[in-house]
Amino acid sequence: MSQSVIVIGSNPATRLSLIRAVGEVEGCRVTIVNMVSRLPDKPFRTIDSYSKYVDGVLFARKFDADGLANLLLGKCQDEIAKPIVMSIDDDSACLVDTIQDRLRGKFFVPHIQHRAGAIAHLMDKQVQKELAKQFGFNVAKSWPIDFKDGKYEVPESVTFPCYVKGRLSYHSAKLHQKKCSTEKELTEWLKVIAKENPSPMLIEEFLDINNEYGIIGYSDPQKVVLPGIVELLDGGHGGHKGVSAFGRVNDFGLNEELKPQVEQLMKHIQLTGMFNIDFVEANGKWYFVELNVRYAAYGYAVCRAGVNLPAFQIYGMLSRDDSELPTQVKNGFCYVNEKVAFDDVMGGYRSWKSYCYLVKKADGCMIKNEEDPQPYRQFKRGMPMNYMKAVIKRLIHWKN
Repeated sequence: MSQSVIVIGSNPATRLSLIRAVGEVEGCRVTIVNMVSRLPDKPFRTIDSYSKYVDGVLFARKFDADGLANLLLGKCQDEIAKPIVMSIDDDSACLVDTIQDRLRGKFFVPHIQHRAGAIAHLMDKQVQKELAKQFGFNVAKSWPIDFKDGKYEVPESVTFPCYVKGRLSYHSAKLHQKKCSTEKELTEWLKVIAKENPSPMLIEEFLDINNEYGIIGYSDPQKVVLPGIVELLDGGHGGHKGVSAFGRVNDFGLNEELKPQVEQLMKHIQLTGMFNIDFVEANGKWYFVELNVRYAAYGYAVCRAGVNLPAFQIYGMLSRDDSELPTQVKNGFCYVNEKVAFDDVMGGYRSWKSYCYLVKKADGCMIKNEEDPQPYRQFKRGMPMNYMKAVIKRLIHWKN
């Protein structure tokens, strides 16, 4: 029987990562919902649309919950087999969560005990931190900041240096993340944020980070699947800050104490769906940073290392027996995210030689794939023109 899976989000490379993992599950076909700022006059194609696993592409506006619900109900329903909805970014995951009551009975969606808005509530990083403390994770000190009519209060207990970032996982601009070394610098930066994007922020104790890690998993009321730990070895810059350009998949031998802690946390949350948790190593300790209730950008690296987490979600939602699905990764599998690495080249953060070195060094790529070659061909075809456009843009910015 054919099973439709709806992959929703705005990043083509991350959608492709999920599409390929889904495509490896027998009988599954994918429809893309490309989340865009403005609906296009003419449909256009992105690299993931060339995947052999994709049947069609639809478009919906970012942050438009009613528009997304109407699109899914109008064009994606299947009376024989309910489609499964998966998201690749926080904004899309939040939208799906808020409209789940309208989709109930017609689609399978990630959820926390079928409560609409529960996932969105969990996307508050302050809520996450308080929860993480309850389960014994190391958590950096933090102070929430709310804006009202451009006004805000900075608690006297804030220590310096500190780090400012968005408090909500959705509607959050990474461009407003910044290290502030003094009270004056913090005040000036919060003034800028108040004018540009007065959404809730978080001031955190600054940590001198040695290493960054991620744990990707799947959970439902019966189980928590945790394949291993992804180590960020070379990170992206600019809009890709915090995203790995190059990383390594490890088993839990890297930190054996972490697995039971994460299992207990996810059993408490009662999420049905995929998730990933960010950690950093500083001062000789591992610190909980953030829980993302969605598929991770590096998810296909874990799939290439032997564990297909989207398969667990598909099997779970269809009540299939998943006992024969692998749960242990190949330790030491290195991957490269060509999109993140090449965007760094275009932004002037990385040389072409560095890009080629990462691709050559990796055991597997996120875009290049012999079993599904067309997306990489399209990506490679656009590289020269995209690079020239980026160089011209930087020259214009430099002259001004």
